[in-house]
Amino acid sequence: PDHLRKGRDIQDMEWVNMGETFPTPDLSHLTAEDYEHVYEPAEDTFLLMDALEKDADFLRTTHPSFCLEVGCGSGAVITFLASILGSRSCYLCTDINLRAAQCAGRTGHQNNVLVQPVLTDFASALLPRLQNKVDVMIFNPPYVVTPPEEVGSSG
Repeated sequence: PDHLRKGRDIQDMEWVNMGETFPTPDLSHLTAEDYEHVYEPAEDTFLLMDALEKDADFLRTTHPSFCLEVGCGSGAVITFLASILGSRSCYLCTDINLRAAQCAGRTGHQNNVLVQPVLTDFASALLPRLQNKVDVMIFNPPYVVTPPEEVGSSG
């Protein structure tokens, strides 16, 4: 994919779907200090945004009322989703990390999107109130690359 080509500035990327353009969220407000505490968007983040972009038409046909991102980090993904769906939906995001919740709210604001961060693990603080009411849920779980010497080992 274009957004993974070396030498391209991720901030300057735009996503295209059927002639529409979805800009990568502006993250210029986030600092090096923020990234010491919050996951900096990387390839997995941009692949998830690519998948959302490819499903943009389908997502729009569902007319979602509530969209939730669990583990929002910088807020890039929920903000990108909001750029696809527009202001008719409510955009909630959760993180156990206070700094991440703050960054996500700031990312929404930087991109003229109302993102409502909630400090909680997964979605515990939202249950049972939002049970069976979330139309789009996004979760890009953190992972650690397994060193080759550990692959296939028994412990």
